[in-house]
Order: sequence, then C-alpha cells, then structure tokens
Amino acid sequence: MNFKASTILKITCVALTVSTAAATFVATSATPAYAERGGNGNGKARGNGNGRGNSEARQSRREAREASRGNNGNNGRGHIARELKGLNAAHANPNALANAAPGSMPGKLNEYKEAHQNLVETVAIQDVAYAEYQRLIGLSPEEIAEAYPDGGYEGAVTSAADEYLAARDDAVAAQDLANDRLSTLTDGRELSDDAFSELKRLLNL
Repeated sequence: MNFKASTILKITCVALTVSTAAATFVATSATPAYAERGGNGNGKARGNGNGRGNSEARQSRREAREASRGNNGNNGRGHIARELKGLNAAHANPNALANAAPGSMPGKLNEYKEAHQNLVETVAIQDVAYAEYQRLIGLSPEEIAEAYPDGGYEGAVTSAADEYLAARDDAVAAQDLANDRLSTLTDGRELSDDAFSELKRLLNL
C-alpha cells in the first residue's frame, strides 16, 4: 500500500540511525561480561601477536589448568583464591559490603556489585526498547491500518526509536561505569576467566 511505502520513506533517517546503533546493542547485550573486563584493550593486546600461537597457548593453559584440578582436587580453587588476593573479601556478608567504608576493599566490591547490577538492568531495558522498535517496523500494512486507524504510526516508530537510542546510551554509560569500578577494584589487573567468574559468584552476580 502507498501508506506503508510513504511511511517507511519518511522514517528512513530514524531507521538508519537505529540500524547503525544496533551494533552497539548487540555488543552490549550479548557480551556484557567481555565488555566489562575491557574488551577493547584486551582485543588490541592480543591482536598484536600471532593469533594462532595465542590461541594454542591459551588452549594449552586451559588444558593444564583442568588437568591440575583433576589431580589436585581443591588446589584449583586455591589457585583462584590466590589470584583474587584482596578480592576474597567478597566472601563477606552482603550487609557488611553495603555498609563498608568507601575506598576500602569491601567498599570497592560493593560499588562494583552495584555497577554490575545496574548494567544488567539497563541492558534489559535496552533490549525491551529495541524489541518494540523492531516490532513496529515489522508491521504489515494491514496491521498498521488496524492498530492505527486514525494515523500515528510514524510518530509511534519515531518515539520507539528515540526510546531505544536513549536506552542504548544509558546501557553504554552503565557499561563504562562497570568497567571503571572493576578496574578500580583490581588496580587495573586483568583477572583470568575463572577468577572473574568466581568473583561474580562470591558477589551473587
């Protein structure tokens, strides 16, 4: 129908903007843990070396770690505890973390925990906003006519796009904050995958 075609033409700029932004949406929602741990910097550091060699080295380390765990029982967890160092304070009662002095290790742990939880919440809001935008632009001419008999479809799409972009910006800001909190918590030290997973487990994340 001409209505559908003209509508799509009128919202092309909005659609292109959101389509371009979708890359950020995917990166934020699909890999928040990777992004939180400084994905860009990590990627650059590894990218400068030989890709195959790094991959094989990581595989060898992973196999050695798994073999060590199998042979030594709880020694694997002990290794993680040694890597976490002061972050083992995450064992503390949640109330103790929440009431810890700012700048102390428990205080930093609580700040990271709150930043991570905020990131999860903002990404969820972003996902909902993006899904609504996709739903609207996917309506058929018949569905548009039924849902908007008096017009207003263009405005609904524009509003949905604006809401998504605002939610995306909030998610990016939340991701940056979580990155900063994690960097402060570890003094810039990169944790292994196992140690990072253990930290989140201790914080009930």
